[in-house]
Amino acid sequence: MNFESFKDEAANLLNINFDGYKLKRVQRRTDSLMRRHNIDDYEDCIKMLKTDDSFKDAYLNHFTINTSEFFRNPKSFKYLENKVLPELIKKNNDKIKIWSAPCSNGSEPYTIAIILNELGLNNSEYEILASDLDKEILKKAKKACYNSSSLKNVPDRLMDKYFEPVPDENDLFQLSKKIKNAVRFEKKDLINERYSSNWDLILSRNFFIYLTKEQKDILTEKFTENLKDEGYLFLGNTEFIFNPGKFNLDKINLSFYQKK
Repeated sequence: MNFESFKDEAANLLNINFDGYKLKRVQRRTDSLMRRHNIDDYEDCIKMLKTDDSFKDAYLNHFTINTSEFFRNPKSFKYLENKVLPELIKKNNDKIKIWSAPCSNGSEPYTIAIILNELGLNNSEYEILASDLDKEILKKAKKACYNSSSLKNVPDRLMDKYFEPVPDENDLFQLSKKIKNAVRFEKKDLINERYSSNWDLILSRNFFIYLTKEQKDILTEKFTENLKDEGYLFLGNTEFIFNPGKFNLDKINLSFYQKK
């Protein structure tokens, strides 16, 4: 079985459309997981996906993007704190609606909740939705326990305020219940499923780099359609939208675009 045949059959088994992802990346991730599980060829990998639910979960977990940290790219989050969120607070009469997609281990939506709390808002004044394709990473996100590598950019003052060491665990910290309760999680396939609308801010950070140009354009269109007028799209520091005007967006900062 060649990889093209594997990809099509795996897509049906996993209910994922791989066509929007860069094919070489999908193959690299698949090959590395097969090596880890001592699987010799794609045909055996398909058999495992059909018969072993734990391997199926492992494949999804390995395939999706599960690396993140609090205050990743601190300068971007400082711009968010000093410019974007105050603007949204000033002009919003209703709840501020924020969507993190994909959310990975939850550190970025929780970072937003910490910033909003520091800006004086309580949980009833905003809504944060965090979605991801991987149900296992969502379970971890809901637990809200992190090691020091995920927390390296958190200032000491905020560490003391929002995190407690987990008893009898080395290098593990529990996020406060107030921040934990401020984020709602859901499983969602960004490529194939419909989006809800009227978001003030959408974070989709370090996801576009894995997609084909065509799929990036489709997602940019979908995100923009579901932003409020003058809402913000927040991407990763190495991700760019070429010709943002085509999507009714203005680039306002390194990682930020605003709907016209």
